[in-house]
Amino acid sequence: MKPGVMLYDASVGGRLILRGEDRRSFLHNFCTNDVESLVDDGACEAFVTDMRGHVVSHVWISAQSEELWLHAVGASLETLRSHLEKYVITEDVGIEDRTMSTSRALVCGVDCEAAADAIVAISPDRIHRATVGWVGDRDVLLWVEGEEDQELPLAAVAVGVPVGSPESFDARRIAALLPIVGQDIGPENLAQEVDRDSLAISFAKGCYLGQETIARVQSRGRVNRLLRGLECDGGWWPETGAVIRGEQETEVGRVGSVAPRDASEGGPAGSAIALAVVRREVAEPGTQVWVETASGTRPARIVGPAV
Repeated sequence: MKPGVMLYDASVGGRLILRGEDRRSFLHNFCTNDVESLVDDGACEAFVTDMRGHVVSHVWISAQSEELWLHAVGASLETLRSHLEKYVITEDVGIEDRTMSTSRALVCGVDCEAAADAIVAISPDRIHRATVGWVGDRDVLLWVEGEEDQELPLAAVAVGVPVGSPESFDARRIAALLPIVGQDIGPENLAQEVDRDSLAISFAKGCYLGQETIARVQSRGRVNRLLRGLECDGGWWPETGAVIRGEQETEVGRVGSVAPRDASEGGPAGSAIALAVVRREVAEPGTQVWVETASGTRPARIVGPAV
């Protein structure tokens, strides 16, 4: 395999299955992306929002022949399951949580699709796959039904794909500005504050729960807060929940996920990266902000999405 290909355990995070004749039209009515146009073996990213356009869940939807699989990064989907089940009235839809009965891994890096092909070839009848944008544009998510949680890592090793550490995955996730619901974003956030509009929101699809707010934000062209990264140099780590302040010492956000920068990604030794939803006035990449720590206030720099 080419250098840079890596498999990461991705077991942390919920998995739901939707079955039934109405599964596509039903889910289409509750998420921000176009599920009805999704072809079998295709996948898309979406938010499920409440009637005010706030985030209930953030998922990747994979269309299988008679199922829709919903995958989340790092967060349970119990709240989403309860949310969707409230609206099942006469529709032919069944919703099942498969988190504990599947194992899951992410293949990313250069030539990740070829690496995933090799892993799937070991057990083609058992391994499911979907293309997702977690730490790269075309990462491949693999999952297996059953309780054997080492099947995917062992298959990766057998075909020469190295297995990365959870710490490395977390660092790459944060560097890619990929949030976890309940840790970085939640019901206090509008979908557009996560700043993944082009990936997760269709502005051409029909009505869905929360669309009115999302369309109004789109027509006005802005939200007041945005998800951003923080670069923290100098051997210190911010704490999750720490206050972030701007030029006038006003609070502009709070720290979410934190990790040491992955050595393979470059950056000063001992530096840390973090996620935060911050006020728009400090959201420009390169803006200096200050983070409150137990040892005093420390400077950090805002990191924006890759252009």
